[in-house]
Amino acid sequence: MILLALAAATLAASPGGRSRPAKVQVDADEVQYQYQDRKAVFHGRPLVKLTREDAVLTCRRLDTENDEEGGIRRAVCTGDVKLVRGPKTATCERATFDNATGRVVCTGNPVLRDGESVMRGQLLTYDLDADRVTMSQARGTMVPTEQQERRTARKKDAP
Repeated sequence: MILLALAAATLAASPGGRSRPAKVQVDADEVQYQYQDRKAVFHGRPLVKLTREDAVLTCRRLDTENDEEGGIRRAVCTGDVKLVRGPKTATCERATFDNATGRVVCTGNPVLRDGESVMRGQLLTYDLDADRVTMSQARGTMVPTEQQERRTARKKDAP
């Protein structure tokens, strides 16, 4: 298995108030580099794993566009796509990861699971930096967690 650490910059403020992309690590069985085009294609048997901080994106094939230093700017994940961050899991047919914005956009039957809650929609955008998910044409079931129920109960009991 090939293990590559790419985009060695850490998330930190840079001059002008912009953030540098976070460190990204890719684990794959095979990689093909296209140096002149600054692209790479990763294949997994069974899956490729892209890790950014505490978020893990897995799929069968990962196509990347890289910056001048070889770090991943953008990646497209296809085949058995799954994004996991803590208790939240998003699945879809295709996910596009933008390292500069810290966003993953899922298309092709996206499904978001968070505990017992399950939402389906047309387009799912996960902002990793803000830990916020937006889904268009969402439908599903929201089930509050025990922690959310305790907070609601405390608010009712407060004078």
